[in-house]
Amino acid sequence: MAKLNEIISFADDLLNTDEIKDYCPNGLQVEGRSEVNHIITGVSACMDLFEEALKRNADAVLVHHGMFWDNDSRVVCGNIRKRLTLLLKNNISLIGYHLPLDRHPEVGNNIQLVRRLGLVEPEPFGMYGGKSISYIAKTSKPTNIGELLKTVSTTLKREARHFAFGPNKVNVVAICSGSAPELIREAVRVKADVFITGEETEWVYNFSKEEKIHYVAAGHHATEKFGVMELGDRIKKKFDVEVEFVDIPNPI
Repeated sequence: MAKLNEIISFADDLLNTDEIKDYCPNGLQVEGRSEVNHIITGVSACMDLFEEALKRNADAVLVHHGMFWDNDSRVVCGNIRKRLTLLLKNNISLIGYHLPLDRHPEVGNNIQLVRRLGLVEPEPFGMYGGKSISYIAKTSKPTNIGELLKTVSTTLKREARHFAFGPNKVNVVAICSGSAPELIREAVRVKADVFITGEETEWVYNFSKEEKIHYVAAGHHATEKFGVMELGDRIKKKFDVEVEFVDIPNPI
């Protein structure tokens, strides 16, 4: 058992939450019971995840995508009302870490992707608010693009959407988890052969074609599982609590 405020302080300090300006609150979003025995982790706050937490007698839910965003309505109705009712009625806390979890050099979504894809020599990439949030790295040797895509699909357990306009042999790979199609411009500037992110948008098809770079949309949800999993493992090692990752399927 651990104190909720001690878990929050540990995660805040680990992730250096004050280092980057975000467009959502990081840390505690909904306060439940003060003593924590069991934490459910997941990618995004949603009713399915909260219901799993209730079913598994969890005291807290830890996610990458929380429930409150700067441009959202401040009126509590509809699905937000339903989510809050479930959490508050059952005394379950909600904890969320967004950009600090994307950019952390050890537990972050992006460095976890770099490592799990077997890439080497990561360097900062992807600027947001004057801070780098991601990485550009290399394959251990020039690799056929088909082999890299196979590794991506195996690692993320889903097929990626691929705009195949780069070279057959690739070496330099720029990565940004989630949704960052605009960073393909930076990927071109740093001479990447491949840009991997979660989602695609209309204009990147012709941009990729004209700039002769591979664009890989590997899934917003799929590319952002590993950070919260690693953060959960760190919390489990630090405190005497059970931590369980629950993957709520999302095709995006």
